[in-house]
Amino acid sequence: MRAFLASILLMVSGLVSGQRPTSIPDPSEPFNVFESAESIIFYIVLPIIIVVLYIIWRRRISKEKKKENETHQQ
Repeated sequence: MRAFLASILLMVSGLVSGQRPTSIPDPSEPFNVFESAESIIFYIVLPIIIVVLYIIWRRRISKEKKKENETHQQ
């Protein structure tokens, strides 16, 4: 039984490695972020804007909660 399971495992692992796509190019060098203006905007500027807007949004929510708590306490 053990030999049967081992042979099944070997066959499955051979099939999995046999399904690797050959038509996709294999990049030999890393992606250069500073290559074009679009990549700079997409990978650097937009994430920074999203983080800043999220921080501003959270601060506004916390201020509104403080005001709401102050009005309920009075």
